[in-house]
Amino acid sequence: MISFLLSAVVVPHGITDIILSYETNNYDILSCIYLCIPLVCIYMNDILYKYIFIASSIIHFRHELSPVIPYYIMLNYFVGDVSYNESLNYIVVYLSLIHVPYHYYCIFSSTIYGYEHLSLLIMFTSLSYKITHYFIDWIHIYQGKDKLSKFLGAIILSHIYFNEYLILMD
Repeated sequence: MISFLLSAVVVPHGITDIILSYETNNYDILSCIYLCIPLVCIYMNDILYKYIFIASSIIHFRHELSPVIPYYIMLNYFVGDVSYNESLNYIVVYLSLIHVPYHYYCIFSSTIYGYEHLSLLIMFTSLSYKITHYFIDWIHIYQGKDKLSKFLGAIILSHIYFNEYLILMD
């Protein structure tokens, strides 16, 4: 179930960055962020990478309808009330039910090219559904400490930083 939610809901919502960059004429910033962040992260110390990922997630979730929910999930993990896998399951469900629908609402309520962007989203979701489970398995095998796992996590960081950049520019 979690793998399905990741590959069919959570991962594809990152494609909206291309939509946003096109709509806001920020494709050069998007390209720079998505090229630089992964290159830096794959060579980063594991502990530093983990802390940057957590801090970036906290910053990203502050814009939510209810930021208390992801903060509560993260806090319960850090104080040891729930395991890593339970915490991951809770955050994926949260992302699928609240974060991603709200993100889509914000994007599609302001876009000019709704049908074109919806088509792009459907194509990317289909692709994500086919290949994401391989990456999820890879990350579990190497426990997120190898270069490919860090690269994939850096794509998430790039999504966060690009969205933060757009919010600052508003």
